[in-house]
Amino acid sequence: MQLVTRHLSLVTQLVTRHLSLVTQLVTRHLSLVTLFLVSCSTIPSRLSTLPSYTPPREITTMHVPYPVLLLHGLGQKSDVWNGEATKYFAKDLGLSNGGTLRVQNGVVQTNAAGNQDGDFYIVSFSNPYDSVAAWGKELETCVDFVLKQTGADRVILIGYSMGGLAARQYLTQRYTDHHVKRLITVGTPHLGSPFAKVWTWKTDLEQCAASSNVIVNTPCKAALSAIQGTEDDVPYNAPAVRDLRRPEDGGVFLTRLGKRAHPLDMEYVSVIGTIDMFSGASKLSEGFIQELLRKTLGLFGGGAPALFEPGDGVVSAKSQDIMNIDYFTIDANRRKAVRTVNVPTVHVEHLKRSTEVQRVALEDRPDFKGAEMVRVNDVPTLIVDFTDHIPTQCDVRVIAQSNVGGTIRSDTLTAARGTARLVRTNDGILSRFEVPLRDPSAIAASSTDMRITITNTWGNVATATKHW
Repeated sequence: MQLVTRHLSLVTQLVTRHLSLVTQLVTRHLSLVTLFLVSCSTIPSRLSTLPSYTPPREITTMHVPYPVLLLHGLGQKSDVWNGEATKYFAKDLGLSNGGTLRVQNGVVQTNAAGNQDGDFYIVSFSNPYDSVAAWGKELETCVDFVLKQTGADRVILIGYSMGGLAARQYLTQRYTDHHVKRLITVGTPHLGSPFAKVWTWKTDLEQCAASSNVIVNTPCKAALSAIQGTEDDVPYNAPAVRDLRRPEDGGVFLTRLGKRAHPLDMEYVSVIGTIDMFSGASKLSEGFIQELLRKTLGLFGGGAPALFEPGDGVVSAKSQDIMNIDYFTIDANRRKAVRTVNVPTVHVEHLKRSTEVQRVALEDRPDFKGAEMVRVNDVPTLIVDFTDHIPTQCDVRVIAQSNVGGTIRSDTLTAARGTARLVRTNDGILSRFEVPLRDPSAIAASSTDMRITITNTWGNVATATKHW
């Protein structure tokens, strides 16, 4: 019994000793682990409070937030945009051509290879002298196609001559959901053209020539034949010519269109051709002579004053300015986000002599959308969001002034052109710069004030400030 008691006592002492050693060992290891974790945590408290950055979905198939749709004019084909017109987009700005769009049986057909998104598209209307309403319907189909194809929420429309009227037709029909950021009209006859009265002459002569009265129809047939001899690729009795007539010449379509509500949540730009008829004649350009002959035809209808009216040789300067339509003239408050650009070319050469039309389509001031400080791989980083029509041609400069123990330290940070990313956010498509603050003083500082300057390819700037 004494032996058992002695063994139990020894076992108790041994267990107690081992428990004490284990407790000491565990305590020592816990202390070492705590010291290790503390020594390995190098993130200053100021940096640790920043949210960790989660990049949004980047768009890599487009270079612009708003795809551009190019619309040709009466009697033209989509190839009017070839040459200098699209060279500026493709070569000077590095934008991609999404191909030519043509509507057949209500479905868009494209000549683009593959399924690549485009930065600009050329619309080819199925009938080059159909009515404005018919063109507007086809444009609606093309806009919906581009929005679905690219995922963009808005587009830019550039309408050459009657193409500008097709764009207005679309806008008035889709007043509340038009999805257009900017409309540029080039030489567009918003108020009509005095030479569209030829529609009335031809239709009247056709009725006269069809008369059973030989005495009446004989001279009408001769006059009709003379008029038909001046026609080229656009019949004078085409629906488009009918729609382009001024009110004083019997036209009603443009009057009705001008009274309809036009969206005010977008931008309007009128490119107005203005030439001197006499100096233009001295140049004897083929395009000028062609338009001068067409004008001369108007003299037989009392159009002599229009022959020398300021304009581009076909459309008066007044008619080319979209702000002169009824909807904008009856209320001055509607004349917002408007710009006019004058080009010294005749109507048929607006796209041949310069890249002014293409430039004004996209030139604008960058729009600052916001800035946020985040943590990217334990580096404090300034996220700058903005919009610009060509974000890849923008750069950003940030002057950061940090307060370190009462001493102000200044650091200049830059992000070069081509580094902005096009991203999709809950607020739509934005452009984004990521600017890391690698200067240790910025991390150690009690506060940092940053002045942000965004500059685009045309030298336009947007500024903002951010406090951290």
